Amino acid sequence: MIVKEGKAGFPEGVHPIEHLMSKAEGRFIQMMLVVQTDSLRDAADAYRKKRGRHPPPGFDAWYKYAASHEAVVIEDFWDQIYQDLAPFWSFEPVLLRKQGHVFSPKLSIRDAKVEAHAYNVYPKLDIWADMLRTLVENENVTLPDMDIPFNVDDEPALLVPWETVDTAVSLARPLLLDSTDVSTEYSGLEDVGTLAADFTFDPEWLGARLTHPDSHLGPRPLWSLVRPACPPGSPARSGHVFNDIWDPEGATSEDHSATALLPLQLPEGTLKGYAENWTRTIDACQQPNLQGLHGAFVTPNAMKVATKLFPLFGDTKLSMSSEILIPGATEWNRSASLSSASNDTWKDKAEKLYWRGPVTQGHDPARYWQRFHRHRLVSMLNATHVEIAEASIHSGNESSVGVGYAKTFKLLPANEYHLKSQTGGQLAEWVNEEANVAFVDLKCDMEVEGHGCPYLDEYFSIAKPSRESNMYKYGIVVDADSGDDGGDLIRSLASGKVTMRASVYRKWYDSRLVPWLHYVPIDNTFVDLYGILEYFQGTQVSEEARHFPHAVGEVQHHEHHFKTPTWETEEDTGEHEHTEQTTDAEADHQHHGSSLASSTVLDVDAPTGNEPHDFEHTHASLRKRDEHGHDAAAKKIADEGRAWAEKVLRKEDMLIYVYRLLLEYARIVDDRRERLGWVMDLSND
Repeated sequence: MIVKEGKAGFPEGVHPIEHLMSKAEGRFIQMMLVVQTDSLRDAADAYRKKRGRHPPPGFDAWYKYAASHEAVVIEDFWDQIYQDLAPFWSFEPVLLRKQGHVFSPKLSIRDAKVEAHAYNVYPKLDIWADMLRTLVENENVTLPDMDIPFNVDDEPALLVPWETVDTAVSLARPLLLDSTDVSTEYSGLEDVGTLAADFTFDPEWLGARLTHPDSHLGPRPLWSLVRPACPPGSPARSGHVFNDIWDPEGATSEDHSATALLPLQLPEGTLKGYAENWTRTIDACQQPNLQGLHGAFVTPNAMKVATKLFPLFGDTKLSMSSEILIPGATEWNRSASLSSASNDTWKDKAEKLYWRGPVTQGHDPARYWQRFHRHRLVSMLNATHVEIAEASIHSGNESSVGVGYAKTFKLLPANEYHLKSQTGGQLAEWVNEEANVAFVDLKCDMEVEGHGCPYLDEYFSIAKPSRESNMYKYGIVVDADSGDDGGDLIRSLASGKVTMRASVYRKWYDSRLVPWLHYVPIDNTFVDLYGILEYFQGTQVSEEARHFPHAVGEVQHHEHHFKTPTWETEEDTGEHEHTEQTTDAEADHQHHGSSLASSTVLDVDAPTGNEPHDFEHTHASLRKRDEHGHDAAAKKIADEGRAWAEKVLRKEDMLIYVYRLLLEYARIVDDRRERLGWVMDLSND
């Protein structure tokens, strides 16, 4: 049979998502059949073939530990370790040891004892100390003494110029010595105290403001440090810093407004608009407009960045930053509960996208909130916001075409994703059918009572935080960057939901997850969000979904005549009763400064007598099996994600990753590192 291919390189008549899922499954099968190792000898062979060196001393104990926990051992799983450590092979080991010894905060391992050293109290450091103690206290684990410097902030700390890192990596030449020339014992740290007695190390941290003599120029955009860390020729490096975004007087050009930076066509590097390469998707160097569209770049919460290259462990790493990744503190805490995740089957889950969360990432929200990714997500899944965006599609003003009321998103003008839901002006009703999304806190930077915020209440209602059990009752969730290591992705996968993932961060587990098989990758602008939802959920709209607070008529008369969807309560199901449409009198009341949305909190947990409150009854009606959707494909991703998370994202897998990482780090800081290795399998030949 000959299958005719279209211009995009996949069979005609096949949806891009179907093609991406098929490719992902083939890649996974290849990985499991060809790459997985089942013995110590095979694991050592795979190591030498991929790394060009002998495994580090203690590799046999590491493999035994992994095997005893029934871990999946695939050499590719640890690629991130070698990418992170590669530059430090060109540094003098004694310098690395001294830097680690004098740095604070840090964790130290001495004679299998872990101690935290810091000038302040850092909860994350204490959790990491607990993680390491859990590892070293195992009688079958032996780790050499070492000092481990940590970044305890929730934001990246090392943005080193690309040329510096590239030179360091190029100078590191792997050597595969004859087994008779290999030393199998680490040197230890007995002399580090003496060596570092008079040693000082200043990372020269850079903050959010320029210092004298440039202090008059205003704030220091994080992007001014991101750009030099990107490779030459990348869009970020070739482009400019949009300094006017951070102009002290607020004089930002219209070209750099949030909606002006959003795409007008399908994203580059995708398959007809759908993410094809996760590494590219999270790479901000390929998407310079993210400097004005993501809180991590617009206004970091605690900007503290060095441009020097030195070993620094942490759980936050951008594609161009130089931290050494380690499983996150919150991931470690939450992983204990994975075994207790819901056992609900796919048919028991409501066919809706569900999200609850606070506003995170980015300070000074009064000025910048329209640029924050979570505000964009919630706006895009708010029927009233979408209705206004639809109404502006054919407006004569180019700057406002397809722009939502909150000016956080805009619809593509030509329906480039061929959304059936967007034809005939039905997108808002469809969004109301498919999504249940709300903030639980608006993170206001003003003195207010409760969780509202004067400059946001006009646009967003808030819900009370949902019980975790409620989250398991939905089939689709979004994992959007939260500003900390979160652990949300691991939890979502383990609970058997389709997890739509948008991020600018690398994680320790990226190389062990396959996009479009274990989760659904989405663009950081969310431009592909509707296309993905429509593919899986279909296009049916119930009569109930047609009733939501409409605002188009009022907005055409006055832009402030608007009311967001507000509900008095939500039942255990997480579903809501819709309010009546906003009246002119209510709109006028809002316009005069007393927003009806501001005092309303959605209670998603406490049944109040509003019908329906029987979740099983409601739930059955929600699994509508839309003939235009692809429920079986969604179920496959949910099932594959859960099954794989239970195999490779356990607490034990985090420890196995850390064990391997620390063996490699101990070798890099050892004066005899070029000769250190494990060759027992070769000496037995």
